[in-house]
Amino acid sequence: MRDRKIKTTACVLLAALLLGGCGEQPIELTEQEEQTIVDYAAHVVSKYNIKQQDGIVRLSKSEETTETADTEAVEQPDSTEQMPSEGGDATGTPENEASDNSVSLNDAVAIPGIDAQYTGAEFATVYQQNSSYMVEPDAGNKYLVLHFHLENAGTEAVACDMLSRKVSFRVTLNDSVEAVAQVTILLNDFGTYQGTIEAGSGTDTVLLFEVPESTPEDLSKISLEVVENTVHKTCNL
Repeated sequence: MRDRKIKTTACVLLAALLLGGCGEQPIELTEQEEQTIVDYAAHVVSKYNIKQQDGIVRLSKSEETTETADTEAVEQPDSTEQMPSEGGDATGTPENEASDNSVSLNDAVAIPGIDAQYTGAEFATVYQQNSSYMVEPDAGNKYLVLHFHLENAGTEAVACDMLSRKVSFRVTLNDSVEAVAQVTILLNDFGTYQGTIEAGSGTDTVLLFEVPESTPEDLSKISLEVVENTVHKTCNL
C-alpha cells in the first residue's frame, strides 16, 4: 500500500509540472528538463521502496540464492532412479533360466516293488525280439530303441501290468528331436508289459520310437516324459 501511494504521488507531481494548470497551454520543457523530472520521480520511488537496494529490479541475496537453488533442482536428474535391467527379476536371475524338475526313472514309472533301470539306447532300421516277430518303421524313418531292466529285489513275486495303466511315453533327443513311443504287441514292450516278476529276478524291456532317418546318431542327451492320467513326469536318462 505504501509503495502504491509513493508511485501515485510521483505521477501527480509529474502531471502538475507538465500540465501547469487547467485551461492553460502545457509548459514546453527542454529535453534536459524532462530528464531531470524523470530522474527525480525515479529517485522518490526507489528511496521509499525498502525491497529495492539499487536500480529498479535488483533482488536481495537471499532471493538470488533461492532462485538459483530452484533452477538447479529442476535441471538435476534424480540420481536414485534405477534403469530397468535387461531381462531377469530383482535378484538378477535371467527370465529364461529354466528350473530342472526332472525325477528319477523309478518315480516316473512308479511300479511298486520293482526297480526300473535304464540300460542303454541304440538306433535300428528294424527291431526283432525273436525269430518269429519283427517290426519295421515307416519309410524314411528309423527306430530309436531304449532298453530298460525291471528288477524285483524283494522277497515276494510282483505282478506288473503296464497295459491296464495306459501309460504313454515321449522322448526328446538332444533337445531337438521328439517322438512318441510305438504301441506294439512285443512281449517285451515296456509300455504294454504284463507279467509277474519273481523275487530276486528281473526282465528286459524296450521302448521303440520312430525318428527321421536323418537324425544324427548322438545319444548323449535323452529325456523321457511319462504320462499317466494327465500327470506328466520327466526323467533324464
